[in-house]
Parts: sequence; structure tokens; C-alpha cells
Amino acid sequence: MTRVLVIGLDGVPLNLIRSWVEAGHLPTFRRLMREGAVGDLRSTLPATSAPAWSAFMTGMNPGKTGVYDFLYRRPGTYTFLPTNARRRGGRSLWRILSDAGKRVGVMNVPLSYPVEPVNGFIIGGWMTPYTARDFARPPGILRELEEHVGPYRIYPTATFSEKKRDAYFRASHDLLEMRTRAAAYLMTHHPWDFFMVVFFDTDRILHQTWHYLDPEHPWHPKDTSEDPAAPVLHYFRHLDACVDRLIKIAGEDTLVILMSDHGMGSARHMIVLNNWLLQAGLLHLRHHPLSRVKERMFRWGFTLSTVHRWVDRMGLSQQAEYRALYSVDAILKKVFLSFDDVDWTRSLAYSFGRDVGPIYLNVRGREPRGVVPAGQPYLRLRDEIADMAREMVDPETGRRLVGQVLYREDVYHGPYLEEAPDLILVPAREEDVFYGLADFGANRLVQPMYRYSGMHRDWGLIILYGPQVRPGVRLTGARIVDLAPTVLHALGLPVPLEMDGRPLHSAFKEMGWTRLTFSSDITLISRGDSGGYTPAEARAVEARLRQLGYLG
Repeated sequence: MTRVLVIGLDGVPLNLIRSWVEAGHLPTFRRLMREGAVGDLRSTLPATSAPAWSAFMTGMNPGKTGVYDFLYRRPGTYTFLPTNARRRGGRSLWRILSDAGKRVGVMNVPLSYPVEPVNGFIIGGWMTPYTARDFARPPGILRELEEHVGPYRIYPTATFSEKKRDAYFRASHDLLEMRTRAAAYLMTHHPWDFFMVVFFDTDRILHQTWHYLDPEHPWHPKDTSEDPAAPVLHYFRHLDACVDRLIKIAGEDTLVILMSDHGMGSARHMIVLNNWLLQAGLLHLRHHPLSRVKERMFRWGFTLSTVHRWVDRMGLSQQAEYRALYSVDAILKKVFLSFDDVDWTRSLAYSFGRDVGPIYLNVRGREPRGVVPAGQPYLRLRDEIADMAREMVDPETGRRLVGQVLYREDVYHGPYLEEAPDLILVPAREEDVFYGLADFGANRLVQPMYRYSGMHRDWGLIILYGPQVRPGVRLTGARIVDLAPTVLHALGLPVPLEMDGRPLHSAFKEMGWTRLTFSSDITLISRGDSGGYTPAEARAVEARLRQLGYLG
């Protein structure tokens, strides 16, 4: 009987892996690509981990999961909280498999906390509160794991800086080895039909060290006798060996799916969309004395991004990130200019979100102090803002900043469409990133990137390998929502009609590939607003996102 092993590599683009394979590196990837089916994998919009992994595990677009970013606006407020598994619409792949009697093992998948009961075991991943210990089911599985492989960690123990590069990569290798040993133990000692593990550090490393790989990047080391890319390649060679270990444990009859939730590429500039909305008269600040003081300080350059630079230069980011000083950014937000200082009774639009530029209209009846009437006034204003956005330029260079303006209904569909951004701005240049999760995190419209030299791209990778797979197939048009249906079909189960994806038929041999069936099971389960985080945990997750660079 077929088993399925999914290995997730967060943020890894196919072109990077292919270049190293062609250069004679990564023998495991070379074998999988030669003997399996390979292609680019289309992510969600935005191509960020929270919506992308939600789409993977449900087979549905963000309009059905309700996950559009790392944060969501809490109803009745202009407060933005970390999202999590309880706020996700739809049934997870492992829940569907469990209900069908399949044994599952799930490990380190982002946005799987709070963990749900499954027929097997599950260990949460990224977005789990840093100090939580309730991220594993059934009770006792974490204790068993730690008794045999040592202390288990979700998060790394070092933050990147040029001065501490070697320590950073040592910690990354240690975490990779620990994660692989843990997965190997669970695969060997517990029965499973479906097993999945995600290596999230690939995303973190490529974000922070892309300039080592890109000779044209402004941060690329100059006048060095060493190859700057060597430590990154060394990590991926270790990863290549770890993937080989897990595939061998899985056995020859197992269908292996190697995938990433999105890609990665060079990042050069940040576009601070709320600054544009201020300049355009679409967003207004309060006249309160404290807000005026904060605005003056903001104009002088006293911003969150400035403080983050100071922290990085002083080498304090590791302490802030890993020693539970999670309240710092929450306190700083009260000091710096933020949405607390917006006059919502005069504001027509605002932005929060990242990579692409999400714009939300301040709609009456939807936002707590909305002023834009629904219906034709809303549609007219949205068109006007879209036209204005197309003309947005860098005030210093005059170059166009927006390559495409999308309407939410052209991108998403489903019961949570109303929570989507009203407009989505796509940068004109791939190396530009919209910066919106920190309210007013910088005081210029366009400014150079800091902390990250790499940022997400729309296309990740997909490799399918096993006796069921046609060797040498080049997959085209594969989407992340297609993977849950592919797994279900490979395990002989019907694909719920509510899923937006479809199995990747072209990858498989006709012999033994059963006829596709569909199910009308309702997968659009309701969500809870509380989402499973205590207030302290929500602050901790938000602070961690900031320290990792996701919130500026």
C-alpha cells in the first residue's frame, strides 16, 4: 500500500537548487530531479508562509481559509493579532486523513498551532508561542521524543549578524540535525501512512544571507578570498544528506513529495504604503498632543526601523529574540507613531500586510469607525485609489513603484472574501517589498532594505519521486493548493469538491493510478476569533515576528 512522505523546505526556489545540482552539488536532489517529476510551484498571493501553508494543508485559497497574512484585524478594533490554526477555515489534510482511518505524523508545519487531535501524532511548528509546551499530541509524544533524541526546539538559538556569522550557521546546522533525528525517530518507531516534516530554517537563512548568493546585491562581500556563498551551500549540502536519510527510512514504495511554500530572491527596497496613504490624504492623524509629538519624532527619523537597526548594530537582537523580552516592541509601538494615532473618522484607507501592498478601505459597518459607505461609493473610491496607485512613483528617482493593481474578487473567492484587502498592489520590481505590518515603521516612502537581503517570490518548488512517478517529467502550472488533493488521491481517497486544487496527474504513471473521485464533504468549517493564544502569547508571537523581520 502506498505511503506518502512530504518534506517541506520553506522559502526555497527551484532555480537555486537546480544551479547547485548542475554545479555538481546536492547528490540527493540530483537523483530526485533525474528520476522524479519536477517543476515550479505557484504560491498564494501574498507569497508568505501563513497563507501559503494554510493553502497547502487545506487545498483552498485564502478566501476560504481566511488567512491572508501573519496578522488579522480583530473584529471591532484596529488591532492586529497573530493568526493561528484555530482561525483557519477548512479541514487540514491530516484531519481528513485521520477521519478516513489513515495514520498520520505531522512535524513542524507552520501555522499548525494550536495542534489538533489526529490519528497518529502532531508536533507544531513556526508561529507556536516561544515558551509553549503544549505543541504536541498525543500527550506524552514530546516526552518520548526528548528521551530518545534530546531536547526538542522549534526555534533557532542564534540570530544572524555579519560579526557572528559562524555561530549563526553552527546553530542552524545543530537545529537541522536535531530536526532530522527527531523525524527519523518518529518515522521509525510509530506507524504512519502519511508523514510530513518542514525544515523552516531554509527560509530564515535565505532571507538573511541572500546577498552571499547574489554578486549584484549591494551587501555582497567585496575583496574577500573566500566564496561568500560557501556557508549557505554547506548548509544545503547538509540538508541534502538529511533528506536522503529520511527517504531511505520511508522505503522504496513511498511517494515522496519535496516542496516549498514560496520562493526567494533579492530584496533591495521597502515601500511604506501607509506613508503614501498619508501623503495622498487618504489617511489622517489625530490632533491629540501626544500624537503630534509622536508625528514630529517620526518626521525626525525616530521610527521602529531605526531602532531595529540600532539593536542589530549593538548585537542585542539575539537577546531580544530569544530571552523572552517580547514586551519590548509592544511598548515601543506606544511610543512611536502607529495606528493608535490615526483619526479614523477622517481616514478612507489604510494598509497592513507584507510583500505585496494590501489596501483596506475604512468601510462603514465593517471597520469599527468606518466612514466609506458600502455599495457604489465604495466601488468609486476603490477605483479612484487604484488609479492613484498606478501613478505612484519614488519621489527621489521618479520610477514607477506599482506594476499591477488587483481587486480582491479577482484573486480570492470564498466565505472569507470580506476579510481580504480591497486592493492588492504588486511592485513594479521584484526586489521591492511593500512594508505594512508595522503601521508607520519608517518615515520615507521608499528606503533601502535592512536586516533581510532576500525576500519571497511567487514560485517555490515541487519534486515528486517514487515508483508511481514518471521519471523526467517537467511539471508546469502546479499550484500549492494542488498538493493536498494529490496526497489524498495517492492514498486512494476522494478529493473534497470544496478544494480549489486538483491532483497533479501528469506526474504519475497510468498503471496503478486509480480513477479520480470527488467527495461533497463540507470542509469550510467555522473559525474561532480567540484563536487559541492568550494575550501574553499573542504579544510573544507578534514580537517574534518583528525580531525575525516579518513585521519590520
